[in-house]
Amino acid sequence: MRAARLQSRWRKLDLLLAAAGDEIGNLFVIALALAILCAPWAFGLGVSWAVASWATALSHSPVPGWILGVTVFAFFCRYVWGSRLQRASRRAAEALIGGSK
Repeated sequence: MRAARLQSRWRKLDLLLAAAGDEIGNLFVIALALAILCAPWAFGLGVSWAVASWATALSHSPVPGWILGVTVFAFFCRYVWGSRLQRASRRAAEALIGGSK
């Protein structure tokens, strides 16, 4: 009798931990999909910041840095994110989420 209750408790704990593990795994898949979707934007912001910082350091004035940073960011918006890269990252994220179910 006591062994059966103990086994029942262990089974309940096992089911609880398995459910928690599944939820955590699903959250990791969603986080990875969001990272795939946001990677092009983060890369563009990083490159824009680096170019702006470089131009500011060379000119010792923030104005050329801002102008060049905004220009590079606009280039990324128009020619990179508006084209195939954003669609490809969206398809990859959808496939990742669809494959996890």
